[in-house]
Amino acid sequence: MIYGIILAAGSGSRMKLKSKKQYLMINNKPVLFYSINKFLSIKKLNKIVIVINEKDVNNSTVKLLLKKYSKVINSGKICFVFGGKERYNSVYNALQFINEYIGVKPKDKVLIHDSARPNVYTNDINRLIKCLYNHKAVSLGFKLSDSIKSIIKSSSDLKKVKNSIDRDSHYLISTPQGFNLNMIIKCYDKFIKSSRKLKITDDLQIVEYFSKTNTYILDSNKLNLKITTKDDLNMVKYLL
Repeated sequence: MIYGIILAAGSGSRMKLKSKKQYLMINNKPVLFYSINKFLSIKKLNKIVIVINEKDVNNSTVKLLLKKYSKVINSGKICFVFGGKERYNSVYNALQFINEYIGVKPKDKVLIHDSARPNVYTNDINRLIKCLYNHKAVSLGFKLSDSIKSIIKSSSDLKKVKNSIDRDSHYLISTPQGFNLNMIIKCYDKFIKSSRKLKITDDLQIVEYFSKTNTYILDSNKLNLKITTKDDLNMVKYLL
């Protein structure tokens, strides 16, 4: 089995908009729907778990989602889980749902995707799945082309440069990230039970901290942008 997890429980507070970014309309379609459609187009994906905020059950977009995808929801291909306070809590809730209510086999795989990346390419998703037959932890990403500077943190718009960083050995990470399902569940269990205070921004980190499994980056399309700011939103609107 290959599972897809789409994270759509975030607050989107950095956007400072009335609507959460996963519910914003682009070309008369909610941002979240783009990721759902991409995942549904991947024939090898057997089941899709959508993580939403419990407070959004009466949201108009969620109601529209239930109506639009009613056939695949009733078939059991799409199911829903409530998210948690942080992103990693939402991922853990989805993994626990799969583990407890469906069951996990040794060769099962999972793709974890942020709904705020509606421009993910189906070709990259298929390439990622192919990699998972030989590796247990792989993320989409792309090589940096700009120069990078490390700065001294400041609240001012003007930042003092600490030093330059070699861009040739650095990548920007995107999603989906793919894993052997049993392995990532074990890593998340260790993380949730751990007393270590870690700043977790992606799922590959969980594997890096709590296992000896090698992690990999698959070169992919850099136009798989994440909507974080209004500028990002405008760019994604243009791309879509």
